[in-house]
Amino acid sequence: MNDDNPLSDTGRFLAEMRRRRVVRFTVAYAATAFVALQLAEIVFPVFGMGEGGLRVLVGVVALGFIPAVVLAWIYDITREGIRRTSDETGRPPPRVVTLLALALTTIGVSGGVGWYILEHDVPSPISRPALANAQPIRSLAVLPLDDFSSEGGQAYLAAGMHDEIIAKLSMLDGIRVVSRTTSMRYANTMLSSPDIGRELGVDALIEGSVNRSGDQVRITLQIIHASSDTHIGTLQFDRNVDDLLALQSDVARAVAAEIGSGFAQGDMGATAGVSPAAQDAYLRGKYEYDRNTPEGYRRALELFQLSVDSAPNYAEAMAGLAGARFLVALQDPAMGRDALEQARAEAEAAMALDSTSLEVRDLYDVIRRSLFQMRRAEGRSGRGRLADRSGAADSISLDMAVLDTAWVAAMSTLAQRIEERVRPNVIDGPNAVDRTTEGRLLMAQGRYAEAVQLLAPVVAASPGTAVAWDQLMRSYVALGEPMAAAEVVHRWSESGAEDAPSAARATRLRNAVVLEGRRGYWTWRRDVLLSEQAEGREISQTELAAAYAVLGDRDRAYELLLAALENSESRLLGVPNDPVWDPLRRDPRFRDIEERIQRARFDTSLRILSASPPD
Repeated sequence: MNDDNPLSDTGRFLAEMRRRRVVRFTVAYAATAFVALQLAEIVFPVFGMGEGGLRVLVGVVALGFIPAVVLAWIYDITREGIRRTSDETGRPPPRVVTLLALALTTIGVSGGVGWYILEHDVPSPISRPALANAQPIRSLAVLPLDDFSSEGGQAYLAAGMHDEIIAKLSMLDGIRVVSRTTSMRYANTMLSSPDIGRELGVDALIEGSVNRSGDQVRITLQIIHASSDTHIGTLQFDRNVDDLLALQSDVARAVAAEIGSGFAQGDMGATAGVSPAAQDAYLRGKYEYDRNTPEGYRRALELFQLSVDSAPNYAEAMAGLAGARFLVALQDPAMGRDALEQARAEAEAAMALDSTSLEVRDLYDVIRRSLFQMRRAEGRSGRGRLADRSGAADSISLDMAVLDTAWVAAMSTLAQRIEERVRPNVIDGPNAVDRTTEGRLLMAQGRYAEAVQLLAPVVAASPGTAVAWDQLMRSYVALGEPMAAAEVVHRWSESGAEDAPSAARATRLRNAVVLEGRRGYWTWRRDVLLSEQAEGREISQTELAAAYAVLGDRDRAYELLLAALENSESRLLGVPNDPVWDPLRRDPRFRDIEERIQRARFDTSLRILSASPPD
């Protein structure tokens, strides 16, 4: 009999919970909390409360659970109202127990919410709109779109629209748009908007969804001010699948209008006369292409070919066909060099159809450079010379060898996949020089966090590689972490490497950052560059211009950028994706500089005039 006592005690406790309806209350609490959170996720952004308000609600629900269960044990809801539950003897619980439970509930919920607000600095919804309007939007990232389609197999549509919206927004003058490769890192992320904005160095985030039902497509976008988690606006588009190409341009224009920009909107490149079947095949092809597998490339080749067959004037589909063929040929030697040359011809055909498309120009440029790199790696050609269009006002002479190894980097998904495949075939191995070259490419694409991950092991293993130290320092600055940059310089100084900065110089940087943060870094950087220039050493005019830009001397920054252009400084090619230039992007003089940089990168009149075998 006695060995049944523990079970009897447990049984009596469970029976008492059922009698007091605590289990029923717990289930009802969880269901109500779920519904409340779902509604808040929809309603809060409308009132400018964003994720901060949602996090407060989650905290309240979590902190209130245990006190609510205690109250459910003490009280019961009856037809006569709320009554204290009597124990098995019929006596109600002592009044002191009731008061203690209420006190613990009040202290627990109030204290927990107060602590959360203080720790996370949750802004009030009243102050947020003023904050968002006071700060111009000069950079943004489009996060991966969710697929809310009731029909299965529509992930390709959400992925394709995400890529195309980024491409269209990138055509706006005066704003920096983070590449899709970088933004894809935040698919299904649990990070808050301020955290994502801080990591990407952007002012605004765009998140949303795609919902397809039959022939109708709905795209819903929310524009969020990143640092304050402020809801700037909501955009919704309902279209027929026949209008997807026009929809992409409409989205870009609507976003530009919503963030209150004066951005110049060039030709958005909407392709007329492209059938729904061609559009669908193209988006499916890009989805397969982005899987980054041999099977995906072959399937993409088939789908892009189907799209081109349906719409021969569809430039983006022709570019996709060229890219898929190039990658398939790289992985299948049996196809031979003829397939690579066919891909180059298809890329040229895409250029002839639409030379204004960033994706088309990028793909053509990467295929052209990749073929040159591969020939050079095979020992078939030496340094290539690019034609100087003498007499042209925007003429810029650049050496192909400099372009291939410095700052030219693919910007679109189609071109990046080729670059990733070609690079291992033309470098000697994972040495420090190759890693710094890859670091430059990542920086040129605005992928500074990845550059840090790549370069940190390089400086640890090869402390004598000054370029790697400089890139690592500069990547931290671009990420908005000047103190981390100062620590890099300090470690570099302690490494004892030949070109390492002195301990005094490293200390000055650390002190400057402690006192003035980002501005302190750029004051130090300006002084160092001017000192090196006075010593007769060659410096980067682009980097010196960046220092003057941050310190407020835009005229001097503009003069130095012009000097960098005249000297064909390859570091200019990293300017479009460098956040340090965001404050200048609406300046007409700076927009002219960016256009000239793009001409230097994409000018189709530049051709390899001659090549000689290596010495």
